[in-house]
Amino acid sequence: MPHKYDNIVQLLAAAFTAIREIGLREVLAKGGVGEILLAHKLGHEIIPTDKGADGIDASGVRYEYKVSATNQLNFHFGTRETRDPPAQKVRRHFAALAGAYCAVREGERFTRIVYCPSAPLVTYLVAHFASTTGTQLNKNFSIQRFAELTGATEVPCEDA
Repeated sequence: MPHKYDNIVQLLAAAFTAIREIGLREVLAKGGVGEILLAHKLGHEIIPTDKGADGIDASGVRYEYKVSATNQLNFHFGTRETRDPPAQKVRRHFAALAGAYCAVREGERFTRIVYCPSAPLVTYLVAHFASTTGTQLNKNFSIQRFAELTGATEVPCEDA
């Protein structure tokens, strides 16, 4: 007897096959769908590792991606530690990245995409973590708040 999810499961199976064929990691877990959609939208490629950059452009420039369907964009750097202070963690993470793209999507369509270069983003995050005491180094942005950062620019989003 047919199940109402039969078509969806067939399409997902085809997607998993295509993902494996081009050598990507298990990207459909934990934000991978958004990363694939954003890389495609920007003309980038996904970097097949879960550490460091998420995407790379044709010139070899690397970027962080944050994609959300709920307008909750989280930058997480682990726990607060004396031997590896927050400023050091943030600077190390962004050292090889040109910047971060944050995007909000509805299904496969983007409603807003904002880019911020690493330098002003790092400055903001270092100051933020210096003014907090929590054990987890997590900064949550809405797309509106991210767009207010110094140097942030809107990316044309014809999908909206």
